[in-house]
Amino acid sequence: MKWLVLIYTEAFRRLGYELQYDIYPLARLTMMVDAGEVDGEIQRPGEYQAAHQNLIRVDESPASVRYGAYTVKPGIVLQGWNSLKNTSYRVEYRLGASRSEAELKSVVNPGNLSQIAKTEQGLKKLILGRTDVFVDLEHNITNTVKRLDRADFDTSAVYQAGLMQETAMYAYLHKKHSALVPKLASVLKAMKQEGLIEQYRKIALKEE
Repeated sequence: MKWLVLIYTEAFRRLGYELQYDIYPLARLTMMVDAGEVDGEIQRPGEYQAAHQNLIRVDESPASVRYGAYTVKPGIVLQGWNSLKNTSYRVEYRLGASRSEAELKSVVNPGNLSQIAKTEQGLKKLILGRTDVFVDLEHNITNTVKRLDRADFDTSAVYQAGLMQETAMYAYLHKKHSALVPKLASVLKAMKQEGLIEQYRKIALKEE
């Protein structure tokens, strides 16, 4: 996320705006941006607009993300969403993660599928044996593991059982800012050509 904040801070600066980035639970953020209470989002998949008619996608993706499946149980090997079909695993995902929700509902028995508000909670339930598999973005898992107090929750047994999907991520602006959408796309494209987005990725990796 640090990478995207760096990218969009510079992109909006070039357009004469100052980015204010606030963090909310995903489900709450969805309602807020749909209602125009916030101006947009900077990390949603390409199909997100189909279910959110008040938002307009900025059609220049500066980055992609990877959805991983994590577990503490030895021997679980997964590859792609369909690898969860016909399994009895208790699977959990983060509330408001639209891609995870849509894909998991199509392959996991409803009785084995649950959602949690925060990545930290998902990892803790995994460690305590209350779930078998937790699906989230790789960078969320990495950053959360670093923050958890190992005296309380030993994350050493957590491993990635498989990659579910890698997908491009886009910014979305509320339709009241429609005039800004093509301008932001042009700026992002220019930043790619300058090599600046890759520079920001390296900076973010060093700081995490």
